[in-house]
Amino acid sequence: MPPSKWTRALIALAGAMALHAGAARADAVADFYAGKILKLHVSAVAGGGYDNIARAFVRHFARHVPGQPAAQVVNMLGGAGIVMSNWAYNVAPRDGTVICMPNLSMVMDQVILPSTIKYDANRFSWIGNIEPQVMSIFTWHTSPTKTIEDARRRATPMAASTKGAVLQQIMNLSNLILGTKFEIALGYNETRVMAVERGEVEGSASSLQNFVVLAPHWMENNARLLNILVINSEKRLPKYPDVPTMLELTTNPAHRAMLEFMMLQGLTGRAIFTPPDVPRERVAALRAAFEATMKDAEFIEDMKRLKVEIESSTGEEVASGVRRVLGASPETAELIRRVIE
Repeated sequence: MPPSKWTRALIALAGAMALHAGAARADAVADFYAGKILKLHVSAVAGGGYDNIARAFVRHFARHVPGQPAAQVVNMLGGAGIVMSNWAYNVAPRDGTVICMPNLSMVMDQVILPSTIKYDANRFSWIGNIEPQVMSIFTWHTSPTKTIEDARRRATPMAASTKGAVLQQIMNLSNLILGTKFEIALGYNETRVMAVERGEVEGSASSLQNFVVLAPHWMENNARLLNILVINSEKRLPKYPDVPTMLELTTNPAHRAMLEFMMLQGLTGRAIFTPPDVPRERVAALRAAFEATMKDAEFIEDMKRLKVEIESSTGEEVASGVRRVLGASPETAELIRRVIE
C-alpha cells in the first residue's frame, strides 16, 4: 500500500529537521573557531623537516576549518617527542584549538618505554596522516661503508639525536638482527647534516621521505651523495631497486616480528591528532578540513616545492594503525625494549 499523504509529510518533516540539525552543528563549529587561533604543536626543531611541512600544512589547513581560525606553529621539544605528547594528553586544552604533529616513534614509545609515557595514544583523536614513512640507514658517499655487508665488517660511527629516538632504534635493531657494527653517537639534532658532511660521523638514519627536507641538496640533480645501506620495508622499492630490506636479511621469526612492528611507525609518519575529549563535531570538522587540505591545489604545490609526495591516510585509518601498534605482543615489545637499552 503506498504511503499516505500524512506519512509522506512526516518523512519530509523528519528529513528537514535532520538537515537543520546538521546545519546548526556546522554553524556552531564555525562560530567556535571564528576569531580563534588554531595552534599546531610540533615535537621538532624549527627549520627541520617536520617543522617545514607542519608550517606549510597548517597554513592551508586553517582555511578549510569552519570559521577559518588563524594558525600558529609551536615547537615543543624534549624526550624525542615524549614531552609534547605527555603535555597534549594531560595539559593541553581539549576544545579543538590545539592539534599536534608527533614524532614518528610516538605510538610505539607507549609500548616500549612505558615508564616515561603519560598518555594513551588510543584516546587521542587522529585527524589524518600526510604521508607514510620508510626508515633507512645511510652513509655519506666518502665513507668506506657503502653496503650493508661493509657495515657488518667494519665499525662505522653514526649520528642519532636522543636515546630512544627512532634513529637510534633502527640502528640498534640493525646491530642486533643484521650483525652491523654501527657505533651510535647521540646528541645530534640540528647538527646531524653538518656532522655527516664534515666527516665527524659517517652516516645516520632517516625516513626516505625526510631526506628532501632534512638536506634538500643531497637529493638535487640526482646527486649521489649517500649510500643507502638498507630500508625497513615489506619489499624493495622501485626507486631503490638495489637496496635490500631488513626483512630479506633475516629468517628468524622473532627478528622479523620486531621489524614488522617497527614498520607500523610509518603509519603515523606525518600524522595530526587532537588531545582527548575534543567535542565530536569539532573532530569531524577537523577531519573534513584535513581531507580538503590534501586536495587543495595550493597545498599540493607547496608540498611539491618541499619535494613531499602526498600519500595521505584518513583519521580513521590512522586510528586503526595505532590500535595495531598498541596491540603488539608482549614478547615483541620486550625484545624491542632490550634493543633500545
